[in-house]
Amino acid sequence: MAKPNNSNTPVPVKSATPPSSMMSKLKNMLMGGTAGIISILVMYPVETVKTRVQMKSEARTANISAIGTFREIVKNEGAKSLYMGLGAALARQMLFASFRIGLFYNFCDYIKQKKKKTTLSMAETACSSLLAGGTAILTVMPFDVVFVRMQAENSLPPEQRRGYTGLFNGLSRIAKEEKVATLWKGSIPAVARAMALNFGMLVPYEKCKALFAPKLGYTYYNYILSSAIAGLGASICCLPFDNAKVKLQKQTPGADGKLPYKNLIDCMGKTLKKEGFFGYWAGFWTFYSFLFPQTVILLLVNDFLRIKFGVSKM
Repeated sequence: MAKPNNSNTPVPVKSATPPSSMMSKLKNMLMGGTAGIISILVMYPVETVKTRVQMKSEARTANISAIGTFREIVKNEGAKSLYMGLGAALARQMLFASFRIGLFYNFCDYIKQKKKKTTLSMAETACSSLLAGGTAILTVMPFDVVFVRMQAENSLPPEQRRGYTGLFNGLSRIAKEEKVATLWKGSIPAVARAMALNFGMLVPYEKCKALFAPKLGYTYYNYILSSAIAGLGASICCLPFDNAKVKLQKQTPGADGKLPYKNLIDCMGKTLKKEGFFGYWAGFWTFYSFLFPQTVILLLVNDFLRIKFGVSKM
């Protein structure tokens, strides 16, 4: 590991492979996906608890604590339920992380090459993160719909349960029993969530690395601190849209045949009326307890792989 750089001038992470090369672009994508899979494997049970807490908040259930929800799932459904929908989550995360992380660095490399510069402005970094996040989620929406439904399955009344046996069973049944367009249900809140997540995570991460470089250098001391800040930023920016996305994707028609929510604006308006302003951040500490370590794992593994396989170096 490199030692902290104590000079007053930051030492940028230099590209080891020409950023314009196709191999560099493919490596960015592959390493983002690999880091995403590792992070979700470690943190998936917390993701399941987070989804259940959000559903309890919507139903105005009295006990919406993360620990209480965890105990309830294990007691009533068994520990295996914490991993329900894992296959869909892994498929989703492989594609999602590949695009949202890989495309972000590809866009950044393109801007640097185009403008012949080594560092990006805040606006350029933000635009790269937003574009990569929006593009990424549109590619994985079908997996996301199945993933959310499978996580919510055991909390629904028996008559509303769909009984998907796996990712491909869920995809085929949705296309057959509903409409193919249903696989992209909740795209607007999902795109908003993905863009907020990428902005809240990658912009602070890259800017904090540069900010801390004069004292820490481009080392893992720097990366760990920067990723911790990125986890907080991502949680604050992303959770309101995550709550809306979950509600829209798992909703079922009521007795009158109508869905509870029409769209993102309707969902967020009813959330405000029913749950109050802080209802947007229902389950924040559960969400943060998931996203904080996942962000640290994701960003550190990604940077480790980028250095190990010659995309960048300290």
